[in-house]
Amino acid sequence: MQDYGIFSRPDKVRGIISIRNLKTGRTYLEKTEDAVRAFRDERFRLDLGMHAEPSLQAEYTALGLELFSIDLETEADEGEDLDELLEKRKEAYRESGTELYR
Repeated sequence: MQDYGIFSRPDKVRGIISIRNLKTGRTYLEKTEDAVRAFRDERFRLDLGMHAEPSLQAEYTALGLELFSIDLETEADEGEDLDELLEKRKEAYRESGTELYR
């Protein structure tokens, strides 16, 4: 889901972002209260070699930006529990056979 219209919204967009290795399909999921900021922060950390997930960082460093996508996986309503939503998305990925980072 690539809804980059979120960059023009006046309010913060809550939800789950994904960083996907386009070569392997392996995916990193993270909850966020502010998707725009999360996109920028995740990319910044990856570009500097400082991401908290070592295996994601190693693959990003080896393969480069072109083989990764950062997307808004799921947008959450104001009252939705992000921890619960994150676990549901992770479970859905596992059930589909997609490998997750961490």
